[in-house]
Amino acid sequence: MSKPSIFSKDYEKEMKKRRKRIFLLVIAPIIGLAIFLITDFNGLLNKGLSIKSGINNILLNKPKNSKVNKTKVEKNTEEDLKPQSNAEETKTPQSEVDLKAEMPVAKEIFIFSLSDGQEINVEYSVNGAIKTIVGISDHKEVLYDISPSKQSIVIQSVKNQDLLYFHVDNISKDITKKTHESSAGQVFPKEDQLKKHPNYLWSIAPRFIDEENIAYVSELPWINEKAVQYIWKVNLKDMVHMQVKAISGKNIVFKNISPKGLETIVDGNAVYVTPLGKVIK
Repeated sequence: MSKPSIFSKDYEKEMKKRRKRIFLLVIAPIIGLAIFLITDFNGLLNKGLSIKSGINNILLNKPKNSKVNKTKVEKNTEEDLKPQSNAEETKTPQSEVDLKAEMPVAKEIFIFSLSDGQEINVEYSVNGAIKTIVGISDHKEVLYDISPSKQSIVIQSVKNQDLLYFHVDNISKDITKKTHESSAGQVFPKEDQLKKHPNYLWSIAPRFIDEENIAYVSELPWINEKAVQYIWKVNLKDMVHMQVKAISGKNIVFKNISPKGLETIVDGNAVYVTPLGKVIK
């Protein structure tokens, strides 16, 4: 843009136009930019105030128990991370306990005959794979005892004093001592002795000492009617009958199994019979 000549007659008019063009080209953009910056800054400022106001509203409306909730969450987190004790690790899941509790328990009966002609009904329960003997029904002329595991039972006939063993796996066997041989080698059959002496005690009141040994009361080894009682036992594996020595009396009564052995009252005194056939006090 050329500057007008000072000698021109229109010099003043041209200078006014020139200043106006300079103003439009230089000053106006600067003023516009300033106005834009001021307006945008106010917008940002207003926006910032809105955000701040929103945050304040959130803080003011925060529940009073938020601190408690936070503590509770932190506590739960710590408990979740805490290692379980052995008792907690081995605890049976509730679903498994409920399943076992809901399993139906069936009752079954095993029927067999004694040598005296009696029919015996052995009752046992079945819970899954576990069978346990409950007892016997209609046992007017028998005595019986159930093993500690409730898997076996021993039955004595009152009529002929035979002893019969039964296991829940439907295993049964006669464990009666059929004969007795004296120290002189003389053999005495049970049936003959009871015929001659009906009140003789050959084998009565059988009781389990443990799962493999059964004790009973007998007047053996003497073949007479002195009425002195002794303790005998039979091992279920080898079927050997042996006298529990160093003990006898007029009245022998078996009680419960204890850590010492089978508690036995002999003429009012307590002793204990072990599975090995020994007597301790």
